Amino acid sequence: MKKVILSIVLLAFAILWAMGIYKLSSMNTQNSNGKSTDIIAMFIEDTLDVTNEYGITNSHPTDSKLARVSQLINAPMRKVMHASVYLVLAFLSIVFFNVLMNNKHYWIALSLALIVSVGFAISDEYHQTFVSGRTGQPLDVLIDSAGAMIGILIYTTYYIVYKNGYKKGIEESESQETE
Repeated sequence: MKKVILSIVLLAFAILWAMGIYKLSSMNTQNSNGKSTDIIAMFIEDTLDVTNEYGITNSHPTDSKLARVSQLINAPMRKVMHASVYLVLAFLSIVFFNVLMNNKHYWIALSLALIVSVGFAISDEYHQTFVSGRTGQPLDVLIDSAGAMIGILIYTTYYIVYKNGYKKGIEESESQETE
């Protein structure tokens, strides 16, 4: 019963995350670019406020300089965010599939998580072709897929360390205690 509940919760998180990606992809170009530029400007302002307060910097850029920097940073940051959201989607997917398969078929779970993530990236880029001012870009699918692979690599690293290191250490210490 515990596994069923955990599986449902993990699946719900993955679906909610995918719905969030879909919602963000549904914004037209002006809203999407405008929001990300505004977020970058707020981040820069807040960072400067903190660094100025602690004497690290003494920078007070004009609003026009701040806007120009935000626009310059916007495009690369959007690509980083593309990869990041798919990193999380792949991570949630692989955890879900691994729990569903009782940690017994890791490579199948890994493959399914990659298929789900890349498939969703492709379908999301296709979806964007129907959104005003947006286009589906093969480069974005590659960036999304790279993010998904990084998420899977992070989980794989954890899984290998846990399975081959930590878990074995616990089992060995338990067997030594019983002797």
